[in-house]
Amino acid sequence: MISALEALKRLREGNERFVAEVRTRKGVSSSRREEVAMGQEPLAIILGCSDSRVPAEIVFDQGLGDLFVIRVAGNIVASSQVGSVEFAAARYGTPLVVVLGHSQCGRDFGHAGRVATADRKSIAQLAFDRRSRAAIG
Repeated sequence: MISALEALKRLREGNERFVAEVRTRKGVSSSRREEVAMGQEPLAIILGCSDSRVPAEIVFDQGLGDLFVIRVAGNIVASSQVGSVEFAAARYGTPLVVVLGHSQCGRDFGHAGRVATADRKSIAQLAFDRRSRAAIG
């Protein structure tokens, strides 16, 4: 398993490719599908908004099995989402937890009906949570 710093570096590089509109389209081949069918080793746990404009695998230019993604409207975290983070960290040894925020969130019900576009340059608001690794041993 890679280190948390290496995982963060890969996410940042992937997001730079996304912003530059240079996606690698990696990790979606039939051989990759067969590989991840046997098991997974995600490099990061992403807790992000369920807003359809911010899919973590795309904004970080990652492939199948690279990320363990938990999505919830407005990043309002309930115990079930915390449990999912703990599960992925303990079961798969995932070294990095990212809380992914974005601008113009659709959860802002006061702006219902208004069409908003995600600002790709502000999408990758990465937060390394060292306490999550300490909490699970």
